[in-house]
Amino acid sequence: MNPSDPDDIDKNKSHNAESGGINSELLRENLDKIVGKDDSTFTGFELATLIRNKYGRSYDVQLVKKEFMGKNLFALNVMWKYMEQRSFPLTEEEYILRLDNVADTLKCWGAVSHIRNSLAKSKERPRIGKVISCSSTLQFELGYNFQN
Repeated sequence: MNPSDPDDIDKNKSHNAESGGINSELLRENLDKIVGKDDSTFTGFELATLIRNKYGRSYDVQLVKKEFMGKNLFALNVMWKYMEQRSFPLTEEEYILRLDNVADTLKCWGAVSHIRNSLAKSKERPRIGKVISCSSTLQFELGYNFQN
């Protein structure tokens, strides 16, 4: 086999696939677990899907940023109100637009992977008077003007 010959490379690839060799999808999943997914394309719809898949409902979220002892702290709070309630104040479109803003902010802060991991590990569920908080410190100075 000549590694510089494209025909030999293609034959080797098809041989690996046929003989149960390297499974590229499995390899990609393992790589995503180690490195993390591409956070640059994270959207409000993806955030809504993460929340819905985790809790079975479209819970509202609140993004909080505080400074404490010279460190920037942030938290994504999963609130107890959810879109499927009649009293929920937002339409589905407004809800997704709200989550788009949150997703954009998380991307700017480089916190998407942390939020994904925190939601995956969380064992609690939001309920009246109790939020699920995914929090962390930010290791850089924020140039983003955020108000609660």
